[in-house]
Amino acid sequence: MAVEQSKRSGIRIYRAADAPDLTETDFGARNDFGEHTELREVVKTLGAAAKTASRLLVRQTPEEGGFSLVYLFFKPNFPLFRHRHESDCLYVVLSGEVLMGSQTLRAGDSFFVPAFAPYSYTAGSEGVEVLEIRHNVDGFTVTFASNPPSRLEEAKAAIEENAAAWEQITVGPLLRANAAGSSIG
Repeated sequence: MAVEQSKRSGIRIYRAADAPDLTETDFGARNDFGEHTELREVVKTLGAAAKTASRLLVRQTPEEGGFSLVYLFFKPNFPLFRHRHESDCLYVVLSGEVLMGSQTLRAGDSFFVPAFAPYSYTAGSEGVEVLEIRHNVDGFTVTFASNPPSRLEEAKAAIEENAAAWEQITVGPLLRANAAGSSIG
């Protein structure tokens, strides 16, 4: 019986220290506010205050396997507006907590969001680090969905209550731990 040789033979290592900031790539983080223009200014202010950390850890071509792995760190009490993406995504909580509706997800918990399903969450009191796993995706867009007016007020309050503390946090636990001997942090 012949063993089929894979086109993707060999192990490949991806170093966090070598991962570019997601905003410096063409992979993701495109915003589409559509008819929800009332969110534009608050999202801009929220992003400037929190300086969320995002890294493109893995981006494979289809020939390499087609997987992408994005690291996100949302600082304590950061509210993510209700939005959707055009592709399926599997999320893994690495540290901290995600408050999603009546559910609290902790380190080691995962959740799956199918393409075009709107969702939102808030980072817990210690913040949250998540990995986003996608397959055969060249990039993604954050398409904002309808949010209740209370979410807008929650975001404004989060900025006011957390901006000073957010300024003191420069990197999440995973990248801080990986910083020894690297250029991270």
